[in-house]
Amino acid sequence: EEIIMKQKYEYKYVEVRTCGLASDDYKKIIDDHAKEGFRFVTTINKTKIGIGYNPKIDLVFERECEQ
Repeated sequence: EEIIMKQKYEYKYVEVRTCGLASDDYKKIIDDHAKEGFRFVTTINKTKIGIGYNPKIDLVFERECEQ
C-alpha cells in the first residue's frame, strides 16, 4: 500500500525594503496578494547589521494548492 501525500499549501516569499526613500509599501503588497488568494502568514527579518546596512524583510504568504 502506497500513501501519496499532495502538498496542501503553496508559499510565496516577497522581499521588502523597510527603510529610506526606496522602502516598499508593504500594505499594498499584502492587499495585492490577498486579491490573488494568498493569506499573509508572517515576516522574516533579513536585515544584516554592518557595512552596507540595508533593512529588509520577507513577507510570507500561503494559499491552498489547487487539487
